[in-house]
This record gives sequence, C-alpha cells and structure tokens, in this order.
Amino acid sequence: MSEPESLATVESLEDHIRRHSYDRLIMLSDGIFAFATTLAAVSVRIPAHAPSFEALLRGSLRSLVAYALSFAIAGIFWLNSRNLFARLRRVDAVFTALTLAMLCLIALIPATISTLYLQGGGEAGFHLYGLTMFVCGILNTCMWAYASWKPEMMFASISQRERWTKVALSAVLPILFLPVLTLRSDQFGVVMLPIVIAVFVIRRILLPRWLGKRI
Repeated sequence: MSEPESLATVESLEDHIRRHSYDRLIMLSDGIFAFATTLAAVSVRIPAHAPSFEALLRGSLRSLVAYALSFAIAGIFWLNSRNLFARLRRVDAVFTALTLAMLCLIALIPATISTLYLQGGGEAGFHLYGLTMFVCGILNTCMWAYASWKPEMMFASISQRERWTKVALSAVLPILFLPVLTLRSDQFGVVMLPIVIAVFVIRRILLPRWLGKRI
C-alpha cells in the first residue's frame, strides 16, 4: 500500500504519478471529513444564560442531537472510505470523480444542518438534509462497486466474495436514509439516531464476527 508523499522515494515517473494520485485523494478525503465534523460542532447552539442545567439541555437538545447524528453519519462514511482506500492499489479518473462528488456532499452537511436547525428551514430543510445523505450513500456504494469491478484496482488477494459483500454492506447507507425523505422533522432524532447506532453496531461488531465464523 502506498504511504503519504515522500520525496525520498525512488520510483519511475509512472509509479510516482499513480502513487501521487492515490495519496493526494486520500489526504483530501480525510481533510474534508475533518472539516465537516468540525463545522457540525460549530453549529451547536448552547444557551448562554440558562437558569438551570435542565433548561440549558432543553435549549440545546435539538442542536446537540443533530451534531451527534451528523458526527455518527460522517464517521460511518469515513470508516467506509478508510476501509475502501485500504484495499486499493491505485485510483483512476472515474473513481476520483466519484470520490470528489461524495466529498462535495460531505462538506455540505454543516450547511444543511444550519438551514434546518438555525435558520428555520422547516420540512424543506429537513428533506434537503435527508436527500444529501441519501445521495452520499449512493455515491459511496458506487465507489465500492466500481473499485470491485475494475480490474487491478484492488489488491489481488481480496476475494470476489469480500469485494461484493462490502458493496452490499455499503448499500445499507442509502437505504438507511430513505425514511428521512418521508419522516417529519420532529420525528428525526427519535427515529434516526437509534437506527444509526443499531446499524453501526451490526456492521462494525456483529456482522464481522458472523462472517468470520461463516468463513
């Protein structure tokens, strides 16, 4: 696997260009995820002069739930991105375009939260947020599918079963956000936060153990 940029590396021009493309794309990805999660935290609004701790929690609960959910969602996408890049030998123009499209929407998450929670976006802002997450999930699935299908993009040691299992698992994300397109905004935190936590536990803890036993 390639490492971050190093001027001391001795390699052909073709290998250098391929490694450079891989390294810079993964660095940009990490930077965008860090930027999005940081801005999500900045969007939290806590009352400055709450008469009690309970009042402070009531006044900031909605924005805190939005931040927690957004951080969890960004974390899930980042974990998927990290796992995908760890299996890649190289990237090409199509994969780069898919990655940039997903990162474009990841960076938009704080703006959709701001529209929904701080600027009174209402139901329209809520569904914009849901649509953004849904399209992110579609693009993430396309990245996995393209990398699994494209010859020599992944390491040869990664089996076809593992590749397409990962594609199927990544398809859970857009399915997860389908309800957001139909839910009311007041049902958002109550319905979606437990679902996101459950999906995270199943995909990251239970399912890997189950698959390991099956293999």
